[in-house]
Amino acid sequence: MSATLDKAKKEGRVLVYGTVEPNEFEGWAAAFEKKYPGIKVEFQRRYVPGTPPPMAKAIMDESAAGKETADVVIVAVPPLLQFKGLGLLAKAKLKEASAYKEAVRQSEGYWFPLVSIPMVQAYNPQTVAKKDLPKTAMDLTDAKWRAAIVSHDLTVGTLGAFWVASMRPVFGEAKYQQFVKGLAANQVKLYPLYDSVVDSVTSDETKIALTVLLHDFLKAKKAKRSIERLKLKDVPLMMTYNAIAKTTRGSHPAAADLLIDFLLSKAGQKLVGSTYLRIPVRKGTGAPYSLEKFIGAEKFKLYPNKEMAATQADSIASLARLFKKP
Repeated sequence: MSATLDKAKKEGRVLVYGTVEPNEFEGWAAAFEKKYPGIKVEFQRRYVPGTPPPMAKAIMDESAAGKETADVVIVAVPPLLQFKGLGLLAKAKLKEASAYKEAVRQSEGYWFPLVSIPMVQAYNPQTVAKKDLPKTAMDLTDAKWRAAIVSHDLTVGTLGAFWVASMRPVFGEAKYQQFVKGLAANQVKLYPLYDSVVDSVTSDETKIALTVLLHDFLKAKKAKRSIERLKLKDVPLMMTYNAIAKTTRGSHPAAADLLIDFLLSKAGQKLVGSTYLRIPVRKGTGAPYSLEKFIGAEKFKLYPNKEMAATQADSIASLARLFKKP
């Protein structure tokens, strides 16, 4: 660590591109800078929906032009698969990695879990009576829900598409194919931003939201917006992560290692879990927000997962074709 620290101090800064809110990251950066004076953190919020993700394209373009680019990225796991495929991620060997179960971190060290992201379904209780709620996934394919369902964009190969793809091994092939074709026939409304999914269902543009990030759902509830969680009998709570990774194109690699290790530490994860409605991955931090507080003993499945591996590429490609606008 002393060698890394010496190198990081010489580098003097670390540049981060991420999807978290700047005001959320601000406190994390301030704590890091306090612990490691002389190393400044710059954060830029960038977006990822797309193929290739716009954030990834920016890194490639800046690097090709000889410009400074991100040393670290904070992105949900599904888009990071594209980053890795583009050769943008560097392996990192970090002290704090051993505190995380192998099931939640990338086995080779290309990325590490930072924030827990459960995905839930929701509905507008002012427009859908409890007696009319769908009870299973296949109920969503009923024609009465035509143009009444909203989802994160399923054509761009990011979080929403991976959530739907994760249902393939859960449902089995026949049911999965019937499900996605039924959704397509029902003209699901698609948005590239997760906030827009919540806005759509709470504004009565649509009635059911298929892919809602739990923290966005909780924010909407606390703001007294018209939204409730929809639990379908055959759909488990699915969990992914906002993960942190080191890039191959950054010019401050030691500072990148130091920042990632800090945010994975118990102190760093307590900072994450002290940020409004953000859920740390590491257990035992003593943070005010935790997974147990929000979902109790409810079981969940991680995604992407090994069960998806055999069909993942086909699922993502077929969803892009199926839901692409004419």
